[in-house]
Amino acid sequence: MSNTLFSYSNKKTLLHKIPALLKLVFTCVFCFFVFGNLFPKSSFPAEKVQSIKILISSCFAIFLWIISKSGFQAFIKLKLVLILGLVFTLFKGFSLKSPYFIDIQLAKEGLLYSYNFFITTFVALLLFETTTVLEIQNDLQKIPLLNKTYLPMVLAITISFFPEIFSTWEEIRLAAKARKKPNTKICLKQKVKSLITQFSSLLSIMLQKAEIKRKALLSRQKSFKIT
Repeated sequence: MSNTLFSYSNKKTLLHKIPALLKLVFTCVFCFFVFGNLFPKSSFPAEKVQSIKILISSCFAIFLWIISKSGFQAFIKLKLVLILGLVFTLFKGFSLKSPYFIDIQLAKEGLLYSYNFFITTFVALLLFETTTVLEIQNDLQKIPLLNKTYLPMVLAITISFFPEIFSTWEEIRLAAKARKKPNTKICLKQKVKSLITQFSSLLSIMLQKAEIKRKALLSRQKSFKIT
């Protein structure tokens, strides 16, 4: 399995066999279910409704994880999401007026949002790992309203851009690490400067790749109009 986030993993699992369009629709519905307010006028307590949503979404995500056979590597790939979620929860709950400077209610809200973001990202990760860009494009072209447009191609190219961002960043990070002299301590100022340089390189490379993809899209668009 590739270590790049949102990259395709060439396996023969049950999740791989499910049509790409069906997985895409289920992912969109799942995101709406997790973040949306499905029962705004429900008589049930909001906390109970939220607990049921967490239980259902967790079971669904675990089921997809099992049939995808991704292993614990899928969780390791999302370690940054977990770290950012923890930071967001602490930042959300920070209050000078509360004991220990943490407002429990605000921290719960931050933790809930972090969970929602993690679980939807996790399901999206499983979708990308079990579906190729070509499968998504071909399935979108089967839709009557889209088969006469180049929108499926645009969506497919856009989706393919996500793994490239993470793979390019990993290459830049490893290159920067290789240039560092062994057994040398780097001060905070140098670390920040190095990080800014890496982000600048990432932006420059991704802009170049975006231009290449744009030209490829225009070329295919012209071919589409000719045919």
